[in-house]
Amino acid sequence: MRRALTARAMRETTRLRAVRAVETSRTVHDRARGAETERATTGEARETHTARRTFTAADCVAFAALTGDANPIHFESADEDGGGRLGGRAVHGMLAASGFGALLAKVAPGTVYASQELKFRRPIRVDEEVEIEIALVKRSGTRAKYETVVCRVACGTVCIDGFALALLPE
Repeated sequence: MRRALTARAMRETTRLRAVRAVETSRTVHDRARGAETERATTGEARETHTARRTFTAADCVAFAALTGDANPIHFESADEDGGGRLGGRAVHGMLAASGFGALLAKVAPGTVYASQELKFRRPIRVDEEVEIEIALVKRSGTRAKYETVVCRVACGTVCIDGFALALLPE
């Protein structure tokens, strides 16, 4: 049953990404902010921000020290040779997801990161480059909803996705 749920979740993620099929255009103002304005096929504009990051073994050690999460899948173990349940050493999912808040704070300083819904689709390996993306879905006054995605740079596989609610500065 778990495999059926995972396959269904992957199909849904693929469908959502297909619906978001876009032509990317960058205006002078967007370049100055480091943002990309995407125009969906419906003609609506979406503000998207991305950052790339490679999480190291030292990052995992520091995160474990702060949180107390010393699960062996994040450290030297039988998984080191690429075997095991996750196919190698895995970065803490919440460490990778913390990139959403960091990116949002960089884009809109003073933002309050109010809530986050996450789905952990695939493990991120230590020393694997990922792209962290937030895309504005809806804004109402100072409230904003963002789609959040972490994917592997090498192959585009979605590792983490979800939605975040932020309270923007006035």
